[in-house]
Amino acid sequence: MLREVYDVPGAQSYGRPGQAQHGVDVYGKSRHGMIGIQCKRLSDLDERGNPYPGGPIDRRFLHTAAREALSFKPDLNIWILATTARRDTRVQKFVDDLNGEWEVNRLDRRAIVWSWDECISYLNSFPELQRWYYRDVIQVRGADDLDEVILRTIAMAFERPAFEVPLHCETPDEFFQALKDTQQALRTGELVDRESRHVIRKAVGGYREVQNRELRDGLGGLNGQLRQLRSRLEQGLKDGTIRRVNNFLDFVDPSLARSLEDVRDKCRRDLNDLLQEANIPTI
Repeated sequence: MLREVYDVPGAQSYGRPGQAQHGVDVYGKSRHGMIGIQCKRLSDLDERGNPYPGGPIDRRFLHTAAREALSFKPDLNIWILATTARRDTRVQKFVDDLNGEWEVNRLDRRAIVWSWDECISYLNSFPELQRWYYRDVIQVRGADDLDEVILRTIAMAFERPAFEVPLHCETPDEFFQALKDTQQALRTGELVDRESRHVIRKAVGGYREVQNRELRDGLGGLNGQLRQLRSRLEQGLKDGTIRRVNNFLDFVDPSLARSLEDVRDKCRRDLNDLLQEANIPTI
């Protein structure tokens, strides 16, 4: 990634696991000077060993890592902490404070944090880098592997309260947003975090890119069911059969709520059938 983002064709790994690396895993020289990246995985892994975004970065962690980087030779002009943690305004404040200290001490260097959001953004910006990531990191070797990546991303999109709790316990805005996010994951393979609204997982395309025809058709049907569910909710709010009461959904006719919950539950059942067919754990 250092090669693409900072145009460093000679970027190379530094040392190997277990060696003292002075806060640097990858380094290289660019027109901005010497750049070093330290990689920290701060989250759990999914079933394929890929990182889920998450995990804390506190001030002590950042400053300790930065001090290690100060001992790297040749001196770094830019030090980057690349992490699977989510983008966080608190962490950016830590980085700003660190850069302020370096400036006061007249150190000609700058610290940057690449959160998982930035990493995903860079993957999407550089096709060759994206292909390398999916081929060598996630190990997408063929159509079946690609189908699995897409299916697992879609499955994550359905693992939300909106697909589990009774509809009358849902707030309208959050429920509609959950439906939109799930449809987006189905159509594009892009899953955003419910709270931060940043992309947290990206597959190579949505359900239309699935090579297995039966799986692709099944996911297309699932997309149609979600569209139907969303349309019926919107119509209910428009004609008054569904109301907003204390910011929750209130159904004039309880049978309508049961009918919509049946559609929603069928979405989960149909998805689980597809996951089972692909030998992927159900949700």
